[in-house]
Amino acid sequence: MIAIYARQSVEKKDSISIAIQIEACRRLITDNEEVAVYQDKGWSGKNIDRPQFQQLLGDIEKGRISKIIVFKLDRISRSLHDFSNLIEIFKKYNVEFAS
Repeated sequence: MIAIYARQSVEKKDSISIAIQIEACRRLITDNEEVAVYQDKGWSGKNIDRPQFQQLLGDIEKGRISKIIVFKLDRISRSLHDFSNLIEIFKKYNVEFAS
């Protein structure tokens, strides 16, 4: 299954909405594989302690996710340390990552 992850910490006039992020990610999907959408509205990217993101990580560990697509890299994490650890998790479970 392909996972789309979207996050928006605060709603501002110039911020990109979750709906727009999801639609942009859907355009990157070319096959008919099942898609699951995970979204955290009102959560900062300073760490990975976000409800839907934790659900996504759980689904990865259960072998349900083959690929993750995010609109922009900072939607998944703003911490280089966290991102590095996430890449290792993705490798361990053979999950592709696209941003």
